[in-house]
Amino acid sequence: MKNIIKQLSAAALLSMAILVTAPTASAQQSDKPYTYVEQMPTFEGGDQEMMKFLGTNIRYPEDAKKAGVEGLVVLSFVVDADGSLSNPKIVKSLSTSTDAEAIRVIKLMDGKWQPGKQNGKAVPVIYTLPIRFAMKDTPAKAAPDEQPQFKGGPQALIQQVSQQLQMPEEAKQEHLNARVVVKFTVEKDGSVSNIRLASTKLKKTVGPDAKLDYMDASTFKLQNKAILAKLAEAAAEAVKATSGQWIPATKNGAPVPAEMVLPVQFSGSEAESEGSSFAPPAQQRSQQQKSAYKYDEVDVKPQLQEGPLEKHMAKNLRYPGSTDFEGDVQVTLVIDANGKMLAPMAAANHKSITDEIFRVLDQTKGRWTAGKVAGAPVTTVRHLNIRFVRKGDQQQATASAALPADVVVTKYR
Repeated sequence: MKNIIKQLSAAALLSMAILVTAPTASAQQSDKPYTYVEQMPTFEGGDQEMMKFLGTNIRYPEDAKKAGVEGLVVLSFVVDADGSLSNPKIVKSLSTSTDAEAIRVIKLMDGKWQPGKQNGKAVPVIYTLPIRFAMKDTPAKAAPDEQPQFKGGPQALIQQVSQQLQMPEEAKQEHLNARVVVKFTVEKDGSVSNIRLASTKLKKTVGPDAKLDYMDASTFKLQNKAILAKLAEAAAEAVKATSGQWIPATKNGAPVPAEMVLPVQFSGSEAESEGSSFAPPAQQRSQQQKSAYKYDEVDVKPQLQEGPLEKHMAKNLRYPGSTDFEGDVQVTLVIDANGKMLAPMAAANHKSITDEIFRVLDQTKGRWTAGKVAGAPVTTVRHLNIRFVRKGDQQQATASAALPADVVVTKYR
């Protein structure tokens, strides 16, 4: 049996009960390590080099193989101000031999790190690293190394979909706003296939100041049930029009098919359209030199008015009780130059997981300040990696963990 280690990654593991709390980089004594800093430690060469290093050096213990032990070992260690490692500990145990092997490999990484920084000064930082032991090859549905990307970027996708999207007349007559979550596959050639409805939520517009929340369509008292089919059809057609305009996902450097989830917003009134996820291209500010900037390209990062997005997600995310999913969910956000969050997009996972992520992201609408370049507000694209971890299980399904986690949600048995 092959001893193959799949899906290894680094993460700041921040857990409490079934949710997590993002720590703040408060002032600490000089000899006490930080839990979170402005610039977190990085492995020399980046995350992919760290994956290669771990995959090359880890040896599957023979007793663990014979016993069929598979799963996750989570370790913590301190990356000191000089890049050295100290105080390795087991946070989540798998077995005696796998724990020992994980500690051994961590010690081999000593001196291969760039230290974290706070206020421009190198400081010691506690770092948490999950290592997965798996004896079987990664299933075909395991998360790819790189997710599909729309040619031109997320904002181009938003503009493309908004141009194609038509609000059904029946929904207009009912004064409805709808959020249709579409799941689809981006094939190896960049085409789109297997487009299907993941969920539909509706909200009745009763006045410009109404603050009603979206309800699941199955519980919404809708007189004309045909509206649901019309909404799903319109959303599917808008997504279908993007076929051939995708850069496919890759696994080990080769193109692979991958599932994606995209929430499509229909606004039935002018009052709601201001908060719509899909703003028409004519409303997008185009005075900046680029149509959109990456998160690390802007001078001033887009911010939630009450603090870091990681902290908001950590505080409000709940691990759905209906799923045993464990792994990473990569989410792409676009904050436009007006400070509006446009439709988030996520890799497809268990429905309850993506629904929960979108629920918490919806809470941030209308509460953003745009990023800036040279003092001018710009559209910014941000990628967020959310890790879901089950603590206390000995046997785990293979899950993705190819990037550092921005937020970790932990479920205890």
